[in-house]
Amino acid sequence: MKTGTGTCAALAALLVTTGLTTAEAAQRTLTIDQAVAMALQNNPRLAAARARAESGDALASSAGRRMLPSVHVSDEAQYWDKPFSIPFGMDTNGNPIVFTVRNQKTNTFSASGDQPLLGLLRANDERAALAEQSAADRAQVAAGEADLRANVETQFLRVFEALALEQIAGASVRDLSEQVTVAKARLASGVITNADLLRIEVAVANAHQQALEAHSQGLTARAQLFALIGIGPADSDQLTLVEPTERLNAARSATAPSPGSLASLLPLARQRRPELLQQAHLVSAAERQRSARGFALLPDIDLEAGYVRTDGQKFAPPNQAFVGLRANWAIWEWGASELQRKAAAIQAQAAQRDREMMERQIESELTASLAQGDAARGAVGSAEKAVASAEEAYRVTDAAVKAGTQTTTDLLQSQAELTQARLNLTRAQYEMVLSDVALARASGK
Repeated sequence: MKTGTGTCAALAALLVTTGLTTAEAAQRTLTIDQAVAMALQNNPRLAAARARAESGDALASSAGRRMLPSVHVSDEAQYWDKPFSIPFGMDTNGNPIVFTVRNQKTNTFSASGDQPLLGLLRANDERAALAEQSAADRAQVAAGEADLRANVETQFLRVFEALALEQIAGASVRDLSEQVTVAKARLASGVITNADLLRIEVAVANAHQQALEAHSQGLTARAQLFALIGIGPADSDQLTLVEPTERLNAARSATAPSPGSLASLLPLARQRRPELLQQAHLVSAAERQRSARGFALLPDIDLEAGYVRTDGQKFAPPNQAFVGLRANWAIWEWGASELQRKAAAIQAQAAQRDREMMERQIESELTASLAQGDAARGAVGSAEKAVASAEEAYRVTDAAVKAGTQTTTDLLQSQAELTQARLNLTRAQYEMVLSDVALARASGK
């Protein structure tokens, strides 16, 4: 129930932000940008990462405040079984002389404060390490958002790619079905054989199978898309996806700007990619932790001051105060602190190696994205020429079959080549748009 309520609330918020009226609410639409926004808002993993980052901020703030003076107060009230008295003989009247050292009721109140001095070096590094860790957590949130954005955009585009492929396969089914009708008439007149008719019917079945496969791919992509967004099946049926025509047209445009070269994009990617920023913060946090473990080998020297109020005891002054220094140094602990320092140094080296590996990975992703884009653009150009040639070949073959100079097999081959060319063009066009999504993710845009 909670998940459904949250989804309905998200959809309601979407309607408000997009300005839909009540009449339009029955046909809710979802654009690619709205899908990304909803996914970023509703994704549980991102919510957990944001919570961890917020927790890290609180821990860093807590460590910083421990560098300030601390004040402690205590009050101890005691009720003894009897007073403590010391006899001092008799007075002149024969009465015993008694001196009460401690009353039956006593009370001790103390207030003290201490300020670390030499320990501030260690405390400052520990605070800085926690602050860097918190910054790394926030960079991880940014990386998760970038991954989620790319996944949502990819699945959104896959839905319309499958729809386009299904439409092409459906058009082939319709064209071949018309050929079946013509073939049956020609079979009745004895122009063709039954084998020719069967070949056309097999071609219709194959085209129909292609349409079913594309439809299945679209349903899969749609299900994955709504899973990323956080919308259940009942609510997703009420949404109509809006084709991202602007992105498609921009990618297909001959005047589209060049994505750039690896040499120009790699420095920007190293600055923008949140994963690399996260590793940089982790390296800094490890270095700070190593420094803190080094300062932990030094003695602790604290400035302290206090006030004590004592009631009910004669040999203790009622009011007393002090100020001084307190030193504490574990001079022998079997090297435990030194091993902690060595472990922190090794962790710092490991973090640096992770950062170097991340830089290589980013370069690899950027190289692959650029290659994917170049291949897609080249495939689009080739596919456009192939479609034009296949259309002309099909027109000529169709006319030749009607004139009786070519066979049904030639026509089916021409039809299959035309359909495949159109499918290849559609796939190449969408791969070009998807390569832009991958390149944006790889370059950190």
